[in-house]
Amino acid sequence: MKKIVLLLFGIIILSSCEKDNLNKYRDTPLLSDIYFDRQLCVEYTYNDLCLITEEKAQNYYTKHNYNLKNMLMSSEYYYVINLIYRTGWVNPSNNMAKIQTRLYEYNSEGILTNITDILPTTQPTYLKLYSEFSYEDNRISRQTIYTQNEISSYIDYEYDEKGNMIKETRYNISSEGIGEIWTATEYEFDDKHNPYLAFKNLALPGKYTNPNNITKETYTFYRGIDISSQHKATTYSYEYNSEGYPTKVNGKEVYIYK
Repeated sequence: MKKIVLLLFGIIILSSCEKDNLNKYRDTPLLSDIYFDRQLCVEYTYNDLCLITEEKAQNYYTKHNYNLKNMLMSSEYYYVINLIYRTGWVNPSNNMAKIQTRLYEYNSEGILTNITDILPTTQPTYLKLYSEFSYEDNRISRQTIYTQNEISSYIDYEYDEKGNMIKETRYNISSEGIGEIWTATEYEFDDKHNPYLAFKNLALPGKYTNPNNITKETYTFYRGIDISSQHKATTYSYEYNSEGYPTKVNGKEVYIYK
C-alpha cells in the first residue's frame, strides 16, 4: 500500500491554444505536441479558455473536467490494457482501463484544500487516498496523505526565491505514528521560461508550478533504521527559441508550440 502512495503522484500533462485566446489563465506560449525521436508521442486538446482538457498518447489518456467557474474539479486517468495490440491514439472506449480518478476541493477563496484519489483494486471496493494541504507564503508547504481515512505519509515542499520547487521530501508514517524519511528529491534550474507553467491549474507543486526548467534532479532513497541511502542523479539539457522557451530536451524530445 505504501508503494501505491509513493508512486501515485507522477502523471505528466501539457498544453496549447491559439495566441488570441491567451487570457487571465495563461500568459505563456502553450505546448501542443511532443515528439520523441521524430515520432509524435503526445498531443493535447483544450477548452475555449485554453485550459487543458485531454492528453492523448498511444498508451494512456487523461481527461480533465471543470465547473462553470472554470475550476478543475476532476481528472480521469486511463491506461492501455494490452499495449501489444495498440496501433493508434487511445480513448476511454478503446481497450482502456481507468486506473485513477482524482477529485479536487477548494475553499471559498478558490484555494486548493483537498484532493481525493480513487484507485481500483482487485477487491470489490476502491482504494481511496485523501490529501490535505498546508500553505506558507501562498505556496503549498506540506501535503498530508491519508489512506482509507488513516494518515499514511506526508510530503514537504521547499522553494527558492523565484518560486521553483527545489526539494521534495516524502515521509512514511510508521506503525508507531512516527514520520520516517522515505525519499528526497532535489532540483536545480536554468534561468529560462518553463512551458509547463501553463498547467499551474493542476495544482501540485513542481514541474507545473516552477518558473524555470529543471536541469538536474537528484533522487535519494532512504532505507533501514540507520538511514543509509542510495542516490540517482538525472540531468537535462535544452535548446531554446528566441523567447527563451525550450524547443528540444536532451537532443531528442521536441516541443511544438501554437
